[in-house]
This record gives sequence, structure tokens and C-alpha cells, in this order.
Amino acid sequence: MGRNVESMRQGIEGIIKRWESYGRAMKEEDKKYIRKLIELAKVHSGEAQYALYDPFEAVILSILIEMEREMEEIRNACRD
Repeated sequence: MGRNVESMRQGIEGIIKRWESYGRAMKEEDKKYIRKLIELAKVHSGEAQYALYDPFEAVILSILIEMEREMEEIRNACRD
């Protein structure tokens, strides 16, 4: 018998596939941004399996964490 419930990783991959399709329709100069978001969405997908139930929440949270990390690095660099 097959699975009845989609796994977190399958859910995340489904979101990424939809975003990739959306990216192909974007203007050429904007495609780099969707590629970056997709890259960030994948960073914490492993941790999401242990604590979250919604793949979209996992994707957004992963992106936000990585963006916050980048902003902190920029802030620290500006202080030096």
C-alpha cells in the first residue's frame, strides 16, 4: 500500500517545483531572485520534519532564518 499522507520533504519539493515553474515565467532580470529564494527554502528542510506540519510554513521559516542570518552578517560588517 502507498502512503496516504505526503511527507514534509515531498511537500517542500512540491512547493519548490511550483516556484520553479513560476520562475520560468518571470522576466530574465528577476529569475535570480526566485532561484535564491528556492535555495534558501531548502536549507532547513531537514529540521522541519521534526517540528513542523505545514510544508509552506517550513519553506517560509527557512527563508526568513537565512535572510536574518544574512542581515546580521551585513550589520556586523558595517560595525567593523
